[in-house]
Amino acid sequence: MLLLMPDHQINISSVEKDGDDGLIVTFSDGTTAGYVVEELLELRPVRLAARKSNDPNPQPTPATHS
Repeated sequence: MLLLMPDHQINISSVEKDGDDGLIVTFSDGTTAGYVVEELLELRPVRLAARKSNDPNPQPTPATHS
């Protein structure tokens, strides 16, 4: 069993294309995970709205998918 210390950071080691709509990601702890496009879109972070010159602190807005 692998126990991780709280300050241990797991990073992405490599990414491979899997077919037309997927990726296989290998992490620094030796684990792998497969993702398809729909899952990747759900993992996208919240995006900031475009800044207006008179708005120094725009509020985050959810990412939209087309």
